[in-house]
Amino acid sequence: MTNTATVKALDSRVIRNILRSMVNEHWSVSEALDEYDIPDYLREEYEAKIAQCFVD
Repeated sequence: MTNTATVKALDSRVIRNILRSMVNEHWSVSEALDEYDIPDYLREEYEAKIAQCFVD
């Protein structure tokens, strides 16, 4: 069973990998989410987290 801290750590790791892939592969956000098989119901959340990386 996973706890909330583990899920958040995994989310952060996935976000970092997505950002790295976007730069290295010249992917758009949607292409990166496709490549990482992020399900449709989580895409909005991931898009917001990725956008936050560019604002903060």
